[in-house]
Amino acid sequence: MQNINKLKIDKYITECDKHQKRINSAYHKIANKLPLNAQSYQNLTEDDIEHIDQFLFRYAKLQDAIGQRLFKTLLNYLEEETEGLPFIDILNKLEKLNLIESVEQWQTLREIRNAISHEYDDNPQLMAHTLNTVFQSKDQLLRIYQNLTHEYQKRQLNEQVQIT
Repeated sequence: MQNINKLKIDKYITECDKHQKRINSAYHKIANKLPLNAQSYQNLTEDDIEHIDQFLFRYAKLQDAIGQRLFKTLLNYLEEETEGLPFIDILNKLEKLNLIESVEQWQTLREIRNAISHEYDDNPQLMAHTLNTVFQSKDQLLRIYQNLTHEYQKRQLNEQVQIT
């Protein structure tokens, strides 16, 4: 079972790495326009909008991959029981193991991610605020992902040392 979990985790890390790379690339292409306000939002170029769209898409994809696949598989790899657990209990286990800073942090990131799905084009001030919130939360999301991958790599090294 551990080998299956390792294969799954490796696959999910490859997927998440791709999302992380594209998030960072899109962010660097739009960072000089941040923070946005109503006026700067209305003055975005088509290229700017493409970079923002890429950022938002990859942000959502990364968060989904972490929350829907990586969390549970990593807990299984760590031999934590997850079968039939509500997501809040999975988050509590992750927090207890110091794999996430707090349940509330993840829930806040989910709320931010869900705000992305609403279009506020008729309210530039609200749209600018929503986008700024998403951009500001990028480092938290990436830090969670990095903590998860670091813990996984650390456990793998420990296993290799025990084998030799």
